[in-house]
Amino acid sequence: MITDLQTLITPLSEADFLAALRERKLTFLPGSEPRRFENLLTWQTLNHLLEGAAFPLPLLRVLHESTPIPESLYVKQGRVFSRALSNLLNQGVSLIFNRLENHVPALRVLCNNITRQTFEHIRAAAVITSGHGGALECHYDDQDLIILQIAGTKRWHVFGVSDRRPDCSPVFDGVLKPGDLVFLPAREGDDFESGPHRSLHISILLNPPNGRCIMEMLASQLVSDEIFRRPLTRHNSAEDLATHEAALKARLVETIRSISLARLMTDRAASNTGDHIHLEGQPDLALADSHKSA
Repeated sequence: MITDLQTLITPLSEADFLAALRERKLTFLPGSEPRRFENLLTWQTLNHLLEGAAFPLPLLRVLHESTPIPESLYVKQGRVFSRALSNLLNQGVSLIFNRLENHVPALRVLCNNITRQTFEHIRAAAVITSGHGGALECHYDDQDLIILQIAGTKRWHVFGVSDRRPDCSPVFDGVLKPGDLVFLPAREGDDFESGPHRSLHISILLNPPNGRCIMEMLASQLVSDEIFRRPLTRHNSAEDLATHEAALKARLVETIRSISLARLMTDRAASNTGDHIHLEGQPDLALADSHKSA
């Protein structure tokens, strides 16, 4: 049963993975058991989420090569029209289920436990692709990703860090099969191609705290402070303005000196954890291929 970081990355040790995370080193772990990630997510779970309208439509992305598909093609009266969505999948359209940890208990447990271990915000998304295209064109993610291949196959191309276009030669070019895991560092360009059948993978997104979190914390602490609420333009003299400026700076310095990075990370982690489609007229057709996926 996969419930935490160590059981997720076995046989790699937790220390080795955390080193790869710190160094942002791409890491590929071939799976010895094709079904080892199925306790986290199955086709049936995704079918039930859509069938019962339990998954919020704003968190569902339906697209092809980064181009969104109009909701009018698969949504009727605020609900997913299963037959239409399945037809789109047959045409090579992809689905992305964002913030899936809020709707799948096993993923929630895993994400919360990784948050407790790393003090990072952890999210989960599921990506379904079909045909020879991918959900997205070559792009650069701002977050580090752990990719878990559940069903079908995907060929991943990963390029070096760049702010523009990837180099023509990938640093990783491999086919992920069920049970395989790959750690993709942030800001490395990537794209993927599906195999001949519908493919499903989970993306575990790692969002570490950084200096911007300090700025957000300062703003939240000072927004109601009276000295910061006083208008800057309504002083009788340059001396009054200088006095106000000195008071602002003193209060800001005092607040900065009170910051504890350890407490910031602990509080942020605590806030994060909160310490099958049955198609109309075709009841056996679902998100997965009609035959059993490998």
